[in-house]
Amino acid sequence: MRRKENFWPAFFVAIFLCIVILLLSLSGNLKFISPFFEKGVSGIQSTIFGLFQRLPFLSESAKVKKLEETNLQLLSQIISVDKLKKDNAALSDQFQTSYPQSIQLLKADVVGAPDFVPGVSIPDIYILNKGTADGVKEGSAIVIGNNLVGVVSKASVHLSEANLVNNSSVSFTAKTQGGAVGVIKNAGTITLDNILLLENVSVGELVLTKGDVNSDGIGVPRDLVVGKIISLEKNPSSLFQKAKVESFVNFGSLSAVFIYMPVK
Repeated sequence: MRRKENFWPAFFVAIFLCIVILLLSLSGNLKFISPFFEKGVSGIQSTIFGLFQRLPFLSESAKVKKLEETNLQLLSQIISVDKLKKDNAALSDQFQTSYPQSIQLLKADVVGAPDFVPGVSIPDIYILNKGTADGVKEGSAIVIGNNLVGVVSKASVHLSEANLVNNSSVSFTAKTQGGAVGVIKNAGTITLDNILLLENVSVGELVLTKGDVNSDGIGVPRDLVVGKIISLEKNPSSLFQKAKVESFVNFGSLSAVFIYMPVK
């Protein structure tokens, strides 16, 4: 007990002496004898600095570091919760969609979009975190709700690449609400081409997939929404007309999609 009582007076005396020596040294009064003090005082300074680090009111750097680590952990948790909410919302919306049947769908996260620059360009390719190990096949349709997003173009064991409906390599048969049949093509914009000129087509009409599924059940199922017609191009001297189509999907904002899986 007496040892603890004697510690604090000696501790504060040592601090006082260090301060006095420091002030005298700075003022130049210890210019000639300072080398003799440095060696003896250095041990005291080292001990005092070690004690200062352990004092709660002087270990602010450690506290700040701990707070920063805690903030990073909380931020990570917030991001995880936000992602979970979005995933749950996507799942809820998708499973409330009557077509395609939810049992035929595999949820996949968008983990990449090559050449996509927010505010500058629109993605036309997605990299998804599902592959052949999950049953994904090339040619499988990608959907969100009842909207067609794209088609799987490549699949590795754990990843797959999907060409979106605005990709120039994507082409499939489609129809208008009124039954006019054409082919979806992309030349900078989504276009329903090769519509017979005699067909009655109007601006604002929905464009749906006609259905292009092979015997294994792989492909684009029928009646998925491609978009709506926003303009028409007719040439009386031509056999065909074409319509410019706008998708309802915001390709730059999707974080998860659903891969259409054939029912076994």
